[in-house]
Amino acid sequence: MKSWRTAATLILTTPSSNTRAICGRKKIVHGCFSTNYAVLMLQRSSKNNFFPNAYVFPGGGLDHADVTSKWLELFDNIDGGFVKHLDRLRLDPSMRTTSPMMLCDAASSPDNLPPDISYRICAIRETFEETGLLLARTKVPSDEYMLGKKTLYARTFKFEDSDMAKHWRKKVTKDAKNFLKLCHHFKCVPDIWCLHEWSNWLTPICKGMKPTKRYDTIFYKAAIQSLPEYLVQDNEEISGLERKNPESFLEDYFNEECQVGNPQIYELLRLVNMSDHEDLITFFVNRGKEGLERYLPLLAVSLDSYPVALYPGDEDYQFGFFPDRRNSPTATELYKS
Repeated sequence: MKSWRTAATLILTTPSSNTRAICGRKKIVHGCFSTNYAVLMLQRSSKNNFFPNAYVFPGGGLDHADVTSKWLELFDNIDGGFVKHLDRLRLDPSMRTTSPMMLCDAASSPDNLPPDISYRICAIRETFEETGLLLARTKVPSDEYMLGKKTLYARTFKFEDSDMAKHWRKKVTKDAKNFLKLCHHFKCVPDIWCLHEWSNWLTPICKGMKPTKRYDTIFYKAAIQSLPEYLVQDNEEISGLERKNPESFLEDYFNEECQVGNPQIYELLRLVNMSDHEDLITFFVNRGKEGLERYLPLLAVSLDSYPVALYPGDEDYQFGFFPDRRNSPTATELYKS
């Protein structure tokens, strides 16, 4: 798996009334898919080399600063029982389907944090860098040592003012090591308890794609009561920030009004199956205890020249593009729709 960089993404939802606008365009998503919550998505900058202009969930690549054992000192200062009960924070692999991402340390060193914790820190840090939203708490709750235990809403750290948030956001974006310094300064810890395992995606393989642009990404799911007013894109990697019902994003995509990646479309389609936010929370908290399977979409071309994304379980999955196969049966093997 050296061709893929490890990364973490956060699917974040908040309570919301349904505000889907369909006037003046074709309605594609059926009206029965109507949710009472919104999902946060970011639009990548046009200057970005990877997936420019596309809408994605907050997240990014794992940094060494996310896996350093120095985090243990911080957690121990907040609550002396954290390090003592560190093993209890890790879901038992024998009781679930475990992604290969969780079977070894993310940095191949026994001195670093377990991946269950480091990937959560990564997702929280990247979300802060890209949006200014910091999921953190000042106390480790004694009844929530086990990741996956029911924790309905994440804690949002409140800065004194937007300038303070902007100051620390700039420092963390410049150097990921400053995220640990931020937490020491404010005597808080990333709210890792509120992030629940949701899915694991490999970047689809495309001809001409550089190995450094492939990601092995764990998707976490979390919910918050509301978004801070100072939330704003970083205007570097991210050019826009939107909070809408998942069906609204799907309408935009199917009406060709925005670009959205295959994993993001798949996950938005999963979300609209649950119309009530509280039901969604109950589902993802319980689902997170079941572990993860890793998915790799494969790209193919139909006989009428349309690109097709194939997933494990699809009848034609075997006909997808594999870079190590000289005669990949893409266009000639797929039936016309």
